[in-house]
Amino acid sequence: MQHYDLVVIGAGATGLAAARAARRGNRRVALVEAARPGGDCTHYGCVPSKALLETAKRVATARSGAGYGFTADVEVDFAAVMARVKAVIGEIERDESPELLAREGIDLIRGWARFVGPHTVDVEGRAVTGGRFVLATGAAAVLPGIDGLAGAESLDNRTVFDLGELPEHLLVMGGGNIGVELAQAFRRLGSRVTVVEALPRILSKDEPGAGAVLASVLRGDGVEIRTGVSVQRVSAGPTLHLSDGTTVSGSHLLVAVGRKPATAGMDLHVPGVRVGDKAEIVTDDHLRTTAEHVFAAGDCTTPLQFTHVGDEQGRIAAGNAFASSALGGRLPALAGGLRAWDPSVVPWVTFTDPEVGHVGMTEAEAYAAHGSAARVAEVALSELDRPRTAGAPAGFIKLVGVPRRVVSSRYLLKVGGMTAVAPPGGELVAEAALAMRTGMLAARLAQTIHAYPTYSLGTRIAAVRLFGDYAGRGSRPARPDPPA
Repeated sequence: MQHYDLVVIGAGATGLAAARAARRGNRRVALVEAARPGGDCTHYGCVPSKALLETAKRVATARSGAGYGFTADVEVDFAAVMARVKAVIGEIERDESPELLAREGIDLIRGWARFVGPHTVDVEGRAVTGGRFVLATGAAAVLPGIDGLAGAESLDNRTVFDLGELPEHLLVMGGGNIGVELAQAFRRLGSRVTVVEALPRILSKDEPGAGAVLASVLRGDGVEIRTGVSVQRVSAGPTLHLSDGTTVSGSHLLVAVGRKPATAGMDLHVPGVRVGDKAEIVTDDHLRTTAEHVFAAGDCTTPLQFTHVGDEQGRIAAGNAFASSALGGRLPALAGGLRAWDPSVVPWVTFTDPEVGHVGMTEAEAYAAHGSAARVAEVALSELDRPRTAGAPAGFIKLVGVPRRVVSSRYLLKVGGMTAVAPPGGELVAEAALAMRTGMLAARLAQTIHAYPTYSLGTRIAAVRLFGDYAGRGSRPARPDPPA
C-alpha cells in the first residue's frame, strides 16, 4: 500500500493540472489513469479535430483560388491526412508523457480506480491511499436510445479518427460544435455530408445569428442541413428515419449529440460522494464533493465541458484540497483560503471557418438578467476592411453591455458578453473575457487604439456603438428573442 498527500483520478487536462498544481506545493501526488495521459482532448478531441480542420481549411483555400487570381488542382490523400493528425497527437502527447511526469515528481499509476475505503482506491489489485482526492474522470460520448442505433456501427468523436478511408456520405446526428466542425472538415476533404439536428437551428447555445451565418457557410460548402427533425429509427445503410416522415441514407454515421460524465464503476458511495441525475459529480462552489476530503473538477462535474475549464478547475480543486478552512471557510483565497469557481467568464469556440467565439451572456440571457437596460451593438464583418481584403465577409462581432448594480447609465455599461463569428473569432473574444474578468467599463474598449486593418478593430467599433452612432449605426436595447 502506498500513501499520498493527493490522489488524482484521471490524467486528462483536468487531472494533469491538478497533479502539477499539487506538486508545486511540494505534495506527494499519485495520478491514476486507465488509458493514456492527455485524455480525450489530446487523443480524441481538441487536438485531432483541429488538426483535421486545418487541413480541410487549406484544401478549401486552395480550391477557391480563382477568386484571388490563381488556380490550383487539389487532390486529397485521406490516409496522409490522418497520418498527419496522428503525428500532431504524438507531438503534443510528449508534453504529457509518463517520463515527463516522473521527472516532475508525479507517480503515474496505470489502471481503473474504484474506492474500497474513504481514503483508499483499488487500482487493479494495487491499493493506493490518499489524504485527499481530486476526481477528474472526464466524460464520454452519449449514444441515445434510438431504435436500431446500437447496432448501426456508428462513429463518435473517438472512433471517427480511426477511419482509414474518406466516407462517401457522412451522416452527422447533432448540430452542436462537434457535429458542425466535423461536418465542415469532411465535406471540404471530399465527403458528401448531411447534418440532422432536432432543434430549430444549429449551435443552439450560441446567438441565433451565429448559427444562421454558419448554416449559410456550411451550405455554401455543400453540406446538407436538416433542422427541426429528430431521428426516430436507424436501419441498415445506415439510414435515418426522421420525424417528418423522410429518410436519409449514407455510408457512415457520426453521432454527436452530447457527452455524459464518466463516473460509473468507481463505487463513489464508499467515500460518500454524491452523483447527480445526469451522472455528474455534485460539488459546491469550491469544487468540494459531499465527502469532505474529495474534490471533483472538469467534465465529470460541469456542463461546461472544455479543456480550458478543466485546466482551471483542476488547479482550483488541488489548491482548495489543501487550503485553510479557518473562519468557517471565509478566509480570502489570497490569504490561503478556499477559492471559488466562477463560471461566468468562460470563453468557448467552435473551430469552423469562420470560427464562432463566445464569452459571457448572450443577448437573450442579458435581457433575462437586466431587461432593456442591457444594450447590444453589432458590427458586420462586411463593414471592416480586413475581412474585405481576405475575401471573408461572412460573420459579425456582437457586444453586449450590461448596467452596473448601483448606477444605470449607458456610459457606465460593463461588457456582459461577446460573440465573434469571424476567422479569428476565438482569439477576438479573449479581449472581452479580460474586460469581464476585470470589471472594465465597456468605454475602455472604445477608447483603446486597435491596429488597422485588423478584425479586432470591429471590437472597438462595437464598443463605440454602445454609446453612440458610428457610420450611421448605434446600439439598441437587448431583446428576449434576438433575430437570426
